[in-house]
Amino acid sequence: MDNGERALIGEQTLIEQLEERFRRITELLYDTRVPSQLLDEEVLPFLAEDVRFIDPWQSGGGRETYRRGAAGFHCMFSFDFDIFQLNVQMEEGNPRGRAIVDGVMNLKQLSWLYTYPLRTILVYDFTLASPSASGGDVRPLIHTHEEMWSLGDMLEAIPLLGRLYARVFRRAFSYGFLAASSVCRRVRGA
Repeated sequence: MDNGERALIGEQTLIEQLEERFRRITELLYDTRVPSQLLDEEVLPFLAEDVRFIDPWQSGGGRETYRRGAAGFHCMFSFDFDIFQLNVQMEEGNPRGRAIVDGVMNLKQLSWLYTYPLRTILVYDFTLASPSASGGDVRPLIHTHEEMWSLGDMLEAIPLLGRLYARVFRRAFSYGFLAASSVCRRVRGA
């Protein structure tokens, strides 16, 4: 086995360890049954001082703000998260990387009536702490945690209204778009 093969195996092992780390972080952050003390113990060490949280409705920065926000979400809301895909990539020759998690956040505020499935993509931008600083353990420091979900997915998941949106509005909009495209092509002679 040459040095290139050893480096590739080392890189694969690093990626696998990071994927497991981000799977655990996501499972903790996105299951409101997890007590805030456990969040402090298992998630806080991986947050950079300048960490930023961004979702379609809000953004905020700083480790303490993030910690309080996560604890507040766990206190006010009821949800968990089903992970469908998780991928980590590192920048070549650089300690920076990105973890992307694709899944469904199951909002359970009214679980006795309905669990609201919200397709969600999470992006964690991070840097790796130096091996000596982390005791040889894989230790990503998260600088940005972005949560993305689509308004269309939100509307489609609403009982009754979602079917109307998906079956009527989207189809009608599609026909309208195609008609407008046809007019535009004729005007431009395309």
